[in-house]
Amino acid sequence: MDSNLRPLVVSADPRLTDEVRRVAAATGSVPLHVADASAVRASWTVASGVVVGADRVSELAGLRLPRRGGSVVVTLTDPPEPETWHGAFALGVDQVLSLPRDRDRLADLLDGTVGAVAGALLCIVGACGGAGASVFAAALAVTAQAAGRSTLLVDNDPCGGGIDLLVGGEEVTGLRWPDLAATSGRIGAAPLRDLLPVVDGVSVLSWTRDGPLAVAAATLQTVLAAGRRGHEVVVVDLPGRADESATEALAVATRTVLLVPTRVRAVAAARSRLDWLRGATSDLGLVVRECGGLDPEEVAHSLDLPLLATMRAERGLAAWIDQGLGPVRRPSGPLARACAATLAGCRLSSRGVAA
Repeated sequence: MDSNLRPLVVSADPRLTDEVRRVAAATGSVPLHVADASAVRASWTVASGVVVGADRVSELAGLRLPRRGGSVVVTLTDPPEPETWHGAFALGVDQVLSLPRDRDRLADLLDGTVGAVAGALLCIVGACGGAGASVFAAALAVTAQAAGRSTLLVDNDPCGGGIDLLVGGEEVTGLRWPDLAATSGRIGAAPLRDLLPVVDGVSVLSWTRDGPLAVAAATLQTVLAAGRRGHEVVVVDLPGRADESATEALAVATRTVLLVPTRVRAVAAARSRLDWLRGATSDLGLVVRECGGLDPEEVAHSLDLPLLATMRAERGLAAWIDQGLGPVRRPSGPLARACAATLAGCRLSSRGVAA
């Protein structure tokens, strides 16, 4: 593993180093350990993050190393001693963690994303049954990955038949929701990414065809948090019902897309979901699927939502999916263009991910 994809641990205290290694092991992270402070220069700026032991913080501060984000000082003393704080400030570090009390916070930092912004989370909701939300979610994930963004596609509709079918990944081995349903506590970003099926570069968390299984809202939140730490884009296909799990996902979404066909009944169904969506998410936009009837601008005006994109019918889409080819076969087709427009309006981070 390259050193620029690993966190750097600087300490000569064996007890402290062992404690940090145990936390790192739980996240799937493999830190680079340096005991001699004078030997850190080669890795200081390229490591994914830096963990400095209290025993080396003053020495490092004296080296006048360049300031960098994603650094933390750790100590076995609780609370940290004043001189540890003074050394941290001199080094340009604003976090001092006490072990073992702050193990969970250190685990978040060691999970390959020290100091990084979490990936974008896009939730897709259909106005009604048959709106095409699952297909759009799958296409959005494929488009993001094709644009060079590491992407996770999450199926949160246990009655949808499995979103892996839409991307041609039903035969690809890896974890599905039944394997994670009973998960409690923290999930590492790297282990999650490594164990999920990957289809054309997209990590996919889907359901099996063995029947619906309850997944607690807390479990979904844990999975989404790990997904965002390990991917630049996470796309979630949500059911249209206002249950606790969907509401929790919407609460942390960076953008929510309501997909509405241009039919009167679909617009009426969309309007019935607006109070829930507006109360649950902070960035709500509209994608209109043109299928006759209403004008897309009229739909947007009726729902009082910003129109992110419109799309006509994609010829051959059903056949592509049935043949396991995925939803996006024409980069200039209406579905691909709508996905690109939706992504263009969403702020996406550019960063390394957990290794």
